[in-house]
Amino acid sequence: MGLPKIQFTPDAIWAFVANHGEKILVAIVVLCSLPLALGGINALRLKTRSSAEEPAEIIRLATNAENLLSRPLSPDQQKELSKNIRATNNDQNAPLESWNPTDIGRLSVDAGINRPLLGDIQRRQIPVIFPLERLVATAGVVAIADIEEFPAGGDPSFANDFPDMEMMENPMSSQATIISPPAKKMPYVMLTGLIPYRKQFDEYVSLYSRASYRNMERDIPIWHDFAIERLEVTPGGGRWEVIDLKDLYEEWKDTWTGAAPDIIPQQFILPAAQNLFNTDEVPVGYWGFLPTLAAQPTLNGVDLMGGGGGMGEFGDGPTWGVRDIHPWAKDEMKVLLEDQKKLALEQQDDMEFGGQGMGSGMEFGGEIAGQSQGTFSPFNDTEMGEEGSEMAEEYDDSMMMGYGPDGESMMNELDYRLFRFIDTSVKPGCLYRYRITLRAWNPNWMLPRKFLENPETAEQQFIQAATSDPFPSLQSTPLHVPADNVLLTRLLLREEKKLYGLGVSDQELLVLDSNEDSGNFELHSITSKPGQVVGCKKGSRKIKQWNNKRISVPSHNVDSGQTLLAVTGQQTIDGKKRPGRGFIPPEPLEVLIANTAGTLDVITAESCEETVRKYLPTIPGFQPPRPVDPTMMEEMEMGF
Repeated sequence: MGLPKIQFTPDAIWAFVANHGEKILVAIVVLCSLPLALGGINALRLKTRSSAEEPAEIIRLATNAENLLSRPLSPDQQKELSKNIRATNNDQNAPLESWNPTDIGRLSVDAGINRPLLGDIQRRQIPVIFPLERLVATAGVVAIADIEEFPAGGDPSFANDFPDMEMMENPMSSQATIISPPAKKMPYVMLTGLIPYRKQFDEYVSLYSRASYRNMERDIPIWHDFAIERLEVTPGGGRWEVIDLKDLYEEWKDTWTGAAPDIIPQQFILPAAQNLFNTDEVPVGYWGFLPTLAAQPTLNGVDLMGGGGGMGEFGDGPTWGVRDIHPWAKDEMKVLLEDQKKLALEQQDDMEFGGQGMGSGMEFGGEIAGQSQGTFSPFNDTEMGEEGSEMAEEYDDSMMMGYGPDGESMMNELDYRLFRFIDTSVKPGCLYRYRITLRAWNPNWMLPRKFLENPETAEQQFIQAATSDPFPSLQSTPLHVPADNVLLTRLLLREEKKLYGLGVSDQELLVLDSNEDSGNFELHSITSKPGQVVGCKKGSRKIKQWNNKRISVPSHNVDSGQTLLAVTGQQTIDGKKRPGRGFIPPEPLEVLIANTAGTLDVITAESCEETVRKYLPTIPGFQPPRPVDPTMMEEMEMGF
């Protein structure tokens, strides 16, 4: 029998499919099902749940473990456990938080997979302007140079500029003369804070480094102005009010002789290119200037007290604002100073830390530079047409990462820049709180709509940040502006008490008040008793000067407005007694007072020592140091 002939004609193929197609499909389905069947058989054979994996068994084991861990330990076990545990922080959630962060930031722009394949079509968005951080406020009173009494071209630190004050030729022959330069008391509140510079820069980089329209002038943060809100705390609670900076600036021009110099390193302050404003509309930037202080009173033209013109912790020299710098800046300056010293030792070079000063003597009468013609704008492409024909010049990614087109770095290792403002419109004795709102230029202002994700943002000129947290916080005691006089205390020898016309049992307090003629600071010796307001009437007692001349003190009525509550310790020291065996030091002198705000304050002789030493020559009865005759010294040496 011969083999059947196989034909591959279309009719033969269709006939074969019609007769045997269902068999072929069944075979394919069976073959594909075999792996599933084998997997099921294998699961039944190997993956069957054992008795140890039953829910009831798991619950029983968990309960046993919990009982084991929570059982009370014997004293020996507790002692052994205390020896083995060395870590001070046993936070069980710390390992989980280390690999499961809750704060997820933007993907870095340098990640390779973050680069689009067919060109970036990201449109420009509005950045978040971050608020001022760690606002700090300090209050005080300073004596600034009086512009009304200041002679033309004169320097208040020299006595010969004042015709009514003469220098003594021979201090041994006549009464010492106190030279008190003209001054004006100025209560103030110094506000300092931190501008989140690096954080704000990163925000701009994340938004505009891959934007469809890029411009170096727009793609870095540029701050404009700020608003300061002040709450005067009253029995009724008070309300927040915005300080009028223009009116305050006009007052400064009328009362200040100029601005004091600054020695704050430049890297701590915003560059001028990133704090642009029209001086006709905004009078002061983020780093506000401070007034020039009056010279301290001197004795016969000899400054025995050092420079400065303030009281309390400030007023030491013309750069008095450096003592009120932000705590963060103090720590950073210490680190930079140490690095600078190490670098100087390595390079054997006399490199000085501090950078260039901010300059001094800025006269308010002069014209302050600023663009005032037309529309003030930091962007040169604001007049760009709708079609965007005047596109910004191309620049690489390194420019967006903080470097300008000339290669100069626009960022350094510091994360913050300093903010400073002095509020001189406060009233002595009042309580305040503050908060600040920053405002920056909108980088999308007046750009064509096709580049923007939200076209309406092109009409918005500025972007406002969130308002900073109040300082002091609503749960803390408000900031107290001191009165224009200060209560002080000191230790006295028995002989000194006689010199100042005090009895042995009299309790003396010092009042740092105003000189009626010059307006500068001067000391007054006041006797007071607990329960009384510290003060005295004009000429309440007489004292004998070292030239046997008797004078009446004080020269005018003195009223501190503060009440003496209690005194502990010993003020009078017997200088004739020598410490010997069994000597017991006296209790430190402390004075409890109630100030004008109704709060209690403790004054110690130690805390007042520096201020008393500075202004002691202004107190009636002060005996200046007498020059020693050289012939007398020779006779004394020959006698030994």
